[in-house]
Amino acid sequence: MQDIGSYLTEGATKQIRQHIQDAGGNEVFLVGAIDENRLVAGVEIYARGNEFSAPALLQVAGPGDVVIHNHPSGPLSPSGPDTHVASILGNDGIAFYIVNNAVTDIYTVIEPFDKKVILPVQVEALVSLFEPDGAFARKLENYEHRPQQIDMMRTVSRSINEDKIALIEAGTGTGKTLAYLLPNIVFAVNNKERIVVSTNTINLQEQLINKDLPFLKSVLDKPFSAVLVKGRTNYACRRKLVETSQELNLMSDDDGAAELDDILAWAKTTRDGSKSDLNFVPGFEVWEKVQSESDTSLKAKCPYYQECFFYSARRKAAKANVLVANHHLLFSDLAVRAAMGASENAILPAYDRVVLDEAHNVEEVATSYFGVRVTSWSTQRLLSKLVRESKGKEKGFLPYLAHRFSRLAHRIPDAEYMKLQNDLHDHGVVAIKKLHIAEAVLMERIYSEVMQRQNQTEGRETKLRLTPEVVSEPGWEETIQKPAEQVVQTIRRFTMKLYPVLEKIEEFQSKIGQGAASMTLDLQAQLNRLDDVAKSIEHVLLEDGKDHVRWLEAKQGPKGKPVVRLVSAPLDVAPILRETVFERFKNVVLTSATLAVEGRFAFQKSRLGLEKLASDRILEQLLGAPFDYKKQTLIAIPTDLPNPNEPAFVAAISKLILTSIEISDGRAFVLFTSYGLLNKVYFALYNRITGMGVNVYKQGKINRHQLLERFKEDVSSVLFATDSFWEGVDVHGEALESVIISKLPFRVPSEPIVEARVEAIEMRGGNAFYEYTVPQAAIKFKQGFGRLIRRKSDRGSILILDKRVVQKNYGRTFLKSLPECRFSIGVTEEVVADLKDFYAATSKP
Repeated sequence: MQDIGSYLTEGATKQIRQHIQDAGGNEVFLVGAIDENRLVAGVEIYARGNEFSAPALLQVAGPGDVVIHNHPSGPLSPSGPDTHVASILGNDGIAFYIVNNAVTDIYTVIEPFDKKVILPVQVEALVSLFEPDGAFARKLENYEHRPQQIDMMRTVSRSINEDKIALIEAGTGTGKTLAYLLPNIVFAVNNKERIVVSTNTINLQEQLINKDLPFLKSVLDKPFSAVLVKGRTNYACRRKLVETSQELNLMSDDDGAAELDDILAWAKTTRDGSKSDLNFVPGFEVWEKVQSESDTSLKAKCPYYQECFFYSARRKAAKANVLVANHHLLFSDLAVRAAMGASENAILPAYDRVVLDEAHNVEEVATSYFGVRVTSWSTQRLLSKLVRESKGKEKGFLPYLAHRFSRLAHRIPDAEYMKLQNDLHDHGVVAIKKLHIAEAVLMERIYSEVMQRQNQTEGRETKLRLTPEVVSEPGWEETIQKPAEQVVQTIRRFTMKLYPVLEKIEEFQSKIGQGAASMTLDLQAQLNRLDDVAKSIEHVLLEDGKDHVRWLEAKQGPKGKPVVRLVSAPLDVAPILRETVFERFKNVVLTSATLAVEGRFAFQKSRLGLEKLASDRILEQLLGAPFDYKKQTLIAIPTDLPNPNEPAFVAAISKLILTSIEISDGRAFVLFTSYGLLNKVYFALYNRITGMGVNVYKQGKINRHQLLERFKEDVSSVLFATDSFWEGVDVHGEALESVIISKLPFRVPSEPIVEARVEAIEMRGGNAFYEYTVPQAAIKFKQGFGRLIRRKSDRGSILILDKRVVQKNYGRTFLKSLPECRFSIGVTEEVVADLKDFYAATSKP
């Protein structure tokens, strides 16, 4: 045995001893950092018991670190699993120690490595690539030298070299993707690291994967690999495909059988096994039967592990220097890590640095993924997966399980077999049918209560925030809380009674054979999911923590069925983001064309938790777009229109929208903040616009991608759209020469999360309107403005129909957040004349 003092400081020894005691003397895995004397100076717990995996250890341990494991009894010499772990860790420059429980003896399986020498980004060498005579210019036709792009690349490089967080607003046309990709890729390759580039839209992901990254591969002399990472449920599970094909009549309803047959046939020829590889879009309920899921994966024990579609993709991702993901996937990964620590259930392989593009959406995405949502539909779907009736026959997982037992009955003693079948029926099938009824009654009561309290008619979605005042009102406990408690208790009784069935399956594993493991896993997954539903119902309806906002959503769904959602979201995501992102990763780049308000980042820093970090750790940069907005754009603001809350507003803006469309020959986005106003104006103008020979498209009639493609191809058309078309769409050239903004895009103040955050700011003495409401709307406003000019050759007008932008004090926040443009501010007659002059002067010969 080696001298323990030669490897651990006294403080680290005490820490390790305490962690082992806290685990009841059982096995623990810890990660330690070595000091300048090559001693472990401190440790963090990674896993207790045998719940660990070597690949997952790499999520928290990096080159130069030490993994420490204890042997509660017996000699410290490494076991077979220890040797396997050591080989994986050693390849990544991580040492491995084994200690006894008293932490008096130590066995060093792998000696500590020297701390990794970091090779910084050589900025000037990269600048030369961007020069007019550089490699980019030689490779790209019509290459434009943009000083803003080089300035951004310098800031990103500095943030990498100095382990800082960079906040960069880069206007449209800056070329920000190459500016952040180039230094990150060079650094990742030189230092054997991995970066995640996260976006909010599919369009930008496709640009990165299909255009920007292949271009850089063609230019750089050092090879690198980049992978688009998809969520696990995008992949088919080979085990489920085989089992579903064997028991198709028990797992599938007749209306989905044909589609499932097509998927089974496709699975025999597909190479990557992802849903996007199908030549049709499968129904949600059909794909759900065969999709890969973390809680139903046998992992390395699966007979199809080596050829698994998901793990094949993950192995490719584990070898990549660059992972491209969306914000939803990244925050889903961070949510798993926050809940479970480093785990092989994490969605992404280990990564060292993060680029958040389209970063103005970060707060909203984090709010969603660190919250809770359970719906009447999802709960009924889960129960129906267990058992349901279809044309007089019982189908679902429990009948399927009973059927598999009947086929294996000859391997099990008769008495035990009968008990299992009876338990599956009495504690399973019968109980689920009762639970179906109890859950449906609860959801119907919630639906009625929400509609009545909000005085809403059928068909319109309604939200009810669960404030202390609401839940203390007479009748709430009897109508909602007691039925909710009953459902929660019924779910827990059901899962508790089925756990013995689970144990019996495990007990008979040697007699049942290979199928036992998958039966055990699938049943365990269903029980865990039901337990999660119970926890979610309890959290939303029966708890009252001040750190979360809870609310109910209700609307009438298809065939008149009530649709109910129980939702909870963090009141403030800043502490979560600070802990899971900004304090965890050495270097994070946040960039977007719309991060600043009035030229300052104060709003984003406050909302994302950056204001509480050391100021010298944050770099800020504002980069304007390389466009001549004064020449290319006219912002027109009529001052004599009614206010948006006045009855005459709809008729007045409809008339001016029609006039504007006539002047621009169509080619317009008409952006709204609600479907209600959109529909009123659309139906008022549809016949008159089409009578001009201009086609009119409306959001909601076909999917967003098809709608945008039709608009681009139909050059003189007009598109009426709301929320999602304010950002993330790129239409350049003559197809879009007018953007009409109907109202300033303030969020609905009665939205539960908005209302609660406003109240929280007011309670601490702040001014919520100027600190939260106006900045949030100003960023959305900038996004709408940004739809117009996408190239130096573009031209067009922005018509703002909300006169508050010039008549209210807060209006200057919106206008000062825009680049310098030409303005026409006056009565409608003057504005219309200026619009005509602008188009006449800028029209192409």
